Amino acid sequence: KAHLAHAAVMGLHAICCGLPALAILAVAVSGATSGVALFAVYVGQIHHFLHGHELWILAGSAALVVTGGWLEASARRHHKHGFPWMFAFSVFCFFANVAIIVAHRAIAA
Repeated sequence: KAHLAHAAVMGLHAICCGLPALAILAVAVSGATSGVALFAVYVGQIHHFLHGHELWILAGSAALVVTGGWLEASARRHHKHGFPWMFAFSVFCFFANVAIIVAHRAIAA
């Protein structure tokens, strides 16, 4: 159950940060100038939508990290497991989202 919460956090991070970055990289590598113009409009709309909801996305991500941490801790009370890599990566993704939002707001201001 904890892995589902961690996977959801990583999924949010991939959708909000990874896909736009990957798409911009693909356009940059392709060198298609007409595609860049069309792509910029599309990405601009998604970018605007995400910025309008970034605090809700961050709050949802934080809730999933806390839920995953609680589930992870309760599972570890009964069984000894190795290092919680999924939880560590989940926390890393959350703080990466926070850093990206803070950096972007600082640049936009």
